[in-house]
Amino acid sequence: MKKQNKVANFFAKYISRLVFLVLVGLAVYFYQIFMTFDMFPAEWGQWLLYGLIGVTAVMGLICFFPKLPNFTRILSMILNILLCVCLGLASWYLPHVRAQIEKAFTDIPTEGEAEINFYVLKDEYKPLNEDGSVKLGISGETLEDYKDGSFLVQETIDIENQEYAMLVANRELENYGLSEKATADIFVAVDELYAGNGDVLVMNSSYIPMIEDITGYDDFSEKVDIVYTVYKKLQIVPSEATKVDVTTKPFNILILGTDKWGEDVNIWGRKDVNIIASINPTTKQVSFISIPRDSYLPNACYYDNEDKLTHTGIYGNGVNCTQATIENYFGIDINYYVVLNFSSLVKIIDAIGGLDVHNPYKFTTKSIKSWKGTFEAGDIHLSGVQALAYVRERKSLDNGDVGRGEHQAIVLDALIEQLTQPAMITKIDDILNAISGTFKTNITMDEIYALAQMQLDDMAMWNVVLYSLGGTGAYDYCPAMGMTNKYYVSYPKKNQITFVKDVMTQISNGEIIEQGKLPK
Repeated sequence: MKKQNKVANFFAKYISRLVFLVLVGLAVYFYQIFMTFDMFPAEWGQWLLYGLIGVTAVMGLICFFPKLPNFTRILSMILNILLCVCLGLASWYLPHVRAQIEKAFTDIPTEGEAEINFYVLKDEYKPLNEDGSVKLGISGETLEDYKDGSFLVQETIDIENQEYAMLVANRELENYGLSEKATADIFVAVDELYAGNGDVLVMNSSYIPMIEDITGYDDFSEKVDIVYTVYKKLQIVPSEATKVDVTTKPFNILILGTDKWGEDVNIWGRKDVNIIASINPTTKQVSFISIPRDSYLPNACYYDNEDKLTHTGIYGNGVNCTQATIENYFGIDINYYVVLNFSSLVKIIDAIGGLDVHNPYKFTTKSIKSWKGTFEAGDIHLSGVQALAYVRERKSLDNGDVGRGEHQAIVLDALIEQLTQPAMITKIDDILNAISGTFKTNITMDEIYALAQMQLDDMAMWNVVLYSLGGTGAYDYCPAMGMTNKYYVSYPKKNQITFVKDVMTQISNGEIIEQGKLPK
């Protein structure tokens, strides 16, 4: 019996002390990891230090107090083991979160990519001669099969990319000498292909959505095959707008959305969502200005010739052309950009458990294949795919693209409100997993840390105003689509532009703003 008591005493006394020493080591290790994570405010480090000192001091007194019963020592040892497990998991989790953040925000794009395809008509769509024979005698599946054919190119737009693609194709065929036929614009080129006046259409893939927006050409992708593809790297020229201290100085972010799925977010190409976010971190004032994609603005990368805003993304370096066009027109500096796609929005919203928004009016959506239905007026809850359908719909809305812009701003407002809630700290891993690979931005990891630290420090509520610019619908020439035909555009309303410029100026000046109503 005495021997059993000695074993119990030894176990209770010395093993519990060993566990306590492990606890102290893990506490020190966790504190060091925590203090190297710039996301958290400095005060949190002080609170953590005091908490760890207090807990270990209490546990140390229990372990080393000479006359405590074995039951108390064993109980304290169990508590120490539980604390060790918690500290061990936390010591693993924080570096894991940091790695996720670095993965998401350290890949600042320095180049984009243009995809130039060589399109041929499928055999069943090739035109026939009067005798019933196929007008285009060439048929095949590779570039080699079409080397003796006629290659349709455009003589006024996207010349550099087409020339590069033809150069690569000729080299692929050992400088065979492919025959080119110049056309006035993309629609003339497509018509020539359809009519059998050319065998291969050489065209940037970014033009496909533009072509299929037009009635009569909406089945283009169904009629053609791709026999060859050339990828051209595009260097991204940094914006002249200087970066700022995002915790003390006002700044502007350009939020761009592409109509694509997947994790391949290209900064080059059309953007269907164009939103200026003006932010003052000291006064907690934010405005979202949604600009219709069809807005007819001077293109900064094409001699200031007016064109649809969405077309600016297919010039130069893509996002930089859109950014420069908006900067020039609104007279502002855009400090940062974020490019998202369909997958970005769906994944982020699902990761935070959906969004609660106030829908101003009832409407039905058929904008995406994955979800069709009716949104009732009033407070509604949106899943990721429902939110995408909500911000994509325009054809069933009385105010068309303006209404779509309003819905985009509503979702953005709700998203920011939810992401700034303290409870979101528990979902940070899900959020980081969701956004990884589904967006491009020039916001650095340090700036993200600084913003997160500021928000965690003051837990402030932000005052957000939303404006969706309108326009006057008309038909005009679009240089990106050629000067043969006129296409639908939206002429900006000057009084609305003046109004939102004033809002952005007030935010920059530190004034408190209130939601107003755009002039008609």
